[in-house]
Amino acid sequence: MPGMVAASETGGALQAKRVAILLCTYNGSRFLEEQLASICAQDHANWTIEVSDDGSTDDTKAIIGALQASASMRISAVKAGPARGFVANFLSSAQNASDSADYYAFSDQDDLWEKDKLSRAVAWLDTIDPAIPALYCSRTRLVDASNREIGLSQLFSKPPSFANALVQSIAGGNTLVFNQAARRLLADAGVADGVVSHDWWFYLLVTGCGGRVH
Repeated sequence: MPGMVAASETGGALQAKRVAILLCTYNGSRFLEEQLASICAQDHANWTIEVSDDGSTDDTKAIIGALQASASMRISAVKAGPARGFVANFLSSAQNASDSADYYAFSDQDDLWEKDKLSRAVAWLDTIDPAIPALYCSRTRLVDASNREIGLSQLFSKPPSFANALVQSIAGGNTLVFNQAARRLLADAGVADGVVSHDWWFYLLVTGCGGRVH
């Protein structure tokens, strides 16, 4: 059936989209392997990881180094962060990211990703004109130390907008996936002094510059 062929072609085109995962680390060795395993389990398979380590003194760098040799892990770069805290690390990771990806995803070191995290984000981002900055975010499933669910992050009722961004942050950094235009916007803004939350700053930038947020 023509509809089935079209759906298959669309799925193949989406799978071809390359996602660069910007993983920021700092003394996260006890969490890191679980997070990396959840990235490997993604149903969107075309991804690479770019690590920005902010001066870890535990086994974080050793774990990353050992896994970098694994073909399944696909760690394409390991860079030194600016050693000015997590905000500067995330902002600089976007500023210094490879320019060859279609989309980018921020990654904390101590999360677990649902297997369709990237595929859901890519499906929406691919509907937006690549020239328009676009930012995808979602709620977070909260878990205890044994990974048992204990609830969900807040469900925001107001639609994304610059007016909303002035008073409220709805885009949790651990959920952010964005297009090349948004990354360049963030890179052009630089690692701004005084920014206390990289995700809120990104939400402000994208909406303030006429971008789209989902």
